[in-house]
Amino acid sequence: MDLSFNIGGAAGQGIDTIGDLLTQVFVKAGFYTFTIKDYESRIRGGYNFTQVRVSDRPVFAPADEIDVIVALTLEGAVNPRKQLVKGGVIILDESVEIEDREPCHFSAPLEKTAKEIGGSDKMTNAAALGALLSVLNFPFSLLEESLRGIFQKKGDKVVTSNVAVAKALYDLTSEKFKGTCKTSLSSIEKGPCKDRLIMTGNTAIALGAMAANVKWASAYPMSPSTGMFQDIITNAQRLTIGALQPEDEIAAMCMAVGASYAGARSIVATSGGGFCLKVESLGLAAMTETPIVIYEAQRPGPSTGLPTRTEQGDLLFVAFASQGEFPRIMIAPKDPVEAFETAGRAFNLAEYFQVPVIIMGDQFMAESSMNIPRLDVTKIQVDRGKLEPPETQGLCLRYRLTDDGISPRSFPGDKGKIVVANGNLHFENGHITEDAGVRKAMVEKFLKKVPGIRAAMRPPTLYGKKNAKTTLLTWGSSWGAVYEAMSTLAGRHVSVNQLHYCDVYPPKTELLRDIIEKGARVISVEGNATSQFASLVRMESGLTVETHVNKYDGRPLTRGWVLSKLKEVGVA
Repeated sequence: MDLSFNIGGAAGQGIDTIGDLLTQVFVKAGFYTFTIKDYESRIRGGYNFTQVRVSDRPVFAPADEIDVIVALTLEGAVNPRKQLVKGGVIILDESVEIEDREPCHFSAPLEKTAKEIGGSDKMTNAAALGALLSVLNFPFSLLEESLRGIFQKKGDKVVTSNVAVAKALYDLTSEKFKGTCKTSLSSIEKGPCKDRLIMTGNTAIALGAMAANVKWASAYPMSPSTGMFQDIITNAQRLTIGALQPEDEIAAMCMAVGASYAGARSIVATSGGGFCLKVESLGLAAMTETPIVIYEAQRPGPSTGLPTRTEQGDLLFVAFASQGEFPRIMIAPKDPVEAFETAGRAFNLAEYFQVPVIIMGDQFMAESSMNIPRLDVTKIQVDRGKLEPPETQGLCLRYRLTDDGISPRSFPGDKGKIVVANGNLHFENGHITEDAGVRKAMVEKFLKKVPGIRAAMRPPTLYGKKNAKTTLLTWGSSWGAVYEAMSTLAGRHVSVNQLHYCDVYPPKTELLRDIIEKGARVISVEGNATSQFASLVRMESGLTVETHVNKYDGRPLTRGWVLSKLKEVGVA
């Protein structure tokens, strides 16, 4: 079973709520889900939709075709019409007037019933859920069980009202719907999936940071990273975390650098436009060797671009942001499970090497959700790196020259210690200088960290058969759609595999070199126009990827889109 549902309408109509409820119903019934939310950058109006994909096997990307559409506005019925499968159904609220009625259309009093039986139009979501699941012949007993579990914390009245509204539309649809739906779930039983934790990438990064004992978070709200910061600030008082939304992006970064200098594990959240403003402070963190974790959730640019859409367009900018030469680490998780682990690891890397660590997300990874296994916070261990021993007294050599370029840290306020930091060139003790010899030594100190950083980076993961004739090269959130496409092709006996990077900078390229030297054709698949990761690999290793597949319309990759583009470049 692999079904997809599209709930569309205008901002403010509860589109997300209907999608969330539908996701929870199928998760409680034991199925794998993948949910995306597509919305315009406006508070009300415009066409928004939530797509929920449900399967009895793991799914990792949006669907290309839709089985059932729920439309609360005319756009909700018209815009996704081309994606509707043969035998699919479009459920419209009776207030939606559509001229060219088709057999697939079914009008239902969603909002009217919510008001009459539930006493509030807010229960339109339950009405829509009842109608949708009735069309599928989904057992109402499973729907009722799910609704009671979802709303139990809100009290018996809320539970009873939502169940009653859903039941009314379920029964009405069973009576009035005269069309056919290609899928019937009347004999459905509990699905095979035991994973009940529904999570977005944003929440996973927040949880990973909290598990890693983050003690400072600051951000100026910027889609699509805001959800991560909200999750941290919601738990800040309970977990004794300092968290603040300051007046702008620059202040957010400077606060985090200052908090880290004082000894607090610190994170900032932003997107490309905000990262532009943080670049000067990024250099300050590098010069003072202050650990910092930055979550950069990409969206299409330049300037404001498409603020609520997705793209992988900031990779090279982030890799070389700020003037001068200094090391940094960039990690791009593919899904919520990896995002949780990556966030915890980022703090250890930042503090061990005393460099900025940037977690590269994007709107797709940040805001899409799936049900995942229970997260084990005990797997995230805290490693604060080199610390000055307590017996050290007086003026510390905060920037002591060492063989690996890493100096022991002390913090302001440590008993008996004097700690000096400087954004200018400085001696080992932190005091300013313009000495040419010191300049040379300090640049070399930065560069001595690079071999250790490279060793700490994790190699890419190879999916599929080892010696395939074609290798699909991916990074970050592009993994899911490409993995599904690769699996489809492999099922057709096409010799193809996938080499996927989470640790993107500096990249480990030994396995890629081996693949190229053995004569495999490598195709990069990226959510940008210029194959930025392939360019970065070439800069770092000299390895050239000749064939490129690129998506840069602001929408996420899908299996069907990847398959069509691979066919264009000769992969059948």
